[in-house]
Amino acid sequence: MRRTESLSNPIYHKKYREIYKLLFNADLDRINDRSNWMRTNLDYVEKNQPLWIIVESKILNKRMWITESFKDLEIATAQLDLDCKSNEYSKSYERFRFKNQSELCKKLEEILKPCLEKEQNLDLELDR
Repeated sequence: MRRTESLSNPIYHKKYREIYKLLFNADLDRINDRSNWMRTNLDYVEKNQPLWIIVESKILNKRMWITESFKDLEIATAQLDLDCKSNEYSKSYERFRFKNQSELCKKLEEILKPCLEKEQNLDLELDR
């Protein structure tokens, strides 16, 4: 489901805008944003874990966590179709760490490529 209308919200023009731009332009089944960066009156942990987004995509068959925790940026993935309590699910888990948002966005774009392409193809078909 495309969420490009969310990009018009001024809050997404601030921090992490490139991450949100990729997510909102991709064909994703679910985006659960539990980030703290936009909130006020944060406790110690919330201040140090500003980014926490959970994404699910049936196209990719992945569940992804996009996080920043104590200045460490990370993308973690696991297979969506497996039972969370199974050994196979644990084995499907992958973690990628990044020094900055640019690196994270490059990897995120690489991971989301099939979801981004599907949306681009739909746009082309609608234009015809």
